[in-house]
Amino acid sequence: MGDLKSRIAYIKGLAAGLNIEESSREGQLFSKIIEALDLIAEEIEELRDDYDELFEYTESIDEDLSELEDDYYETDGDTAEDEEDDDVITLECPECGEITYIDPDFLDSENGQTEIYCPNCERMVFIDDQEWDTPVETIDEEEPEEEGKS
Repeated sequence: MGDLKSRIAYIKGLAAGLNIEESSREGQLFSKIIEALDLIAEEIEELRDDYDELFEYTESIDEDLSELEDDYYETDGDTAEDEEDDDVITLECPECGEITYIDPDFLDSENGQTEIYCPNCERMVFIDDQEWDTPVETIDEEEPEEEGKS
């Protein structure tokens, strides 16, 4: 922006150095052109200031939106390795159908026998006597096979 204003100032100096009288037709023409250039330079400066302000505002809105997306979609930078830590074992109570979620690390403790009770009806839904041959991570409820299928 400074370059534009300096060029306009240079043109003003040239016009003054040419000793053209402002009362002549050429003088009036140069005077009006220089006035128009000054107005154009001022408008461009205002537009540039408005642009800078809007750019900062847009960046602020973008940052706020990113935070909202992170909160909404819970994308806090979890990687595939982190997702492995988030695995849980899901158990359904045969009595009331309540779903119970268990952290596999809870079952890996060496406290001996672990019993899990339904938080709704207090019926035992899982017992871990640590005599399993299958690792805890592979315990899943398998879908029953369709009858008549060989």
